[in-house]
Amino acid sequence: MPERKNSEARIRANNKYAAKAYDRINIAVPKGRKAELQAHAEQRRESLNGFIGRAIEEQVKRDTGITSAGSDSPMITLLPETLKTATQAANATGENIPAFIARAVQTQAKRDQTSIDFGINPSTGETINRREGK
Repeated sequence: MPERKNSEARIRANNKYAAKAYDRINIAVPKGRKAELQAHAEQRRESLNGFIGRAIEEQVKRDTGITSAGSDSPMITLLPETLKTATQAANATGENIPAFIARAVQTQAKRDQTSIDFGINPSTGETINRREGK
């Protein structure tokens, strides 16, 4: 009988810690795909679990529009109620969240410019004191 790497006590302790620290998600992939995914993860010097976790996080960020590539501020934070409203509106229009937010920002920027052109601060409704030439 081969010698065990860990004692029964160590195995129980590891399992107890894992149960407290992690949620489990079981996934099924077509036969042969697991080996491909493992090889892909190994090429990047990460575990299969780490690779899958990273892939999920990156997809969630893309789906929710939380990141913005190439900007000085790569992350935007939306209040939960704002994200909920944006998600509902995007779903109603059939857009993904980043496309909806981009369209909403462009639309609001045009509206704000119209208000400014009329001498009204769009965020407060107050009259803008404009000097000659500005």
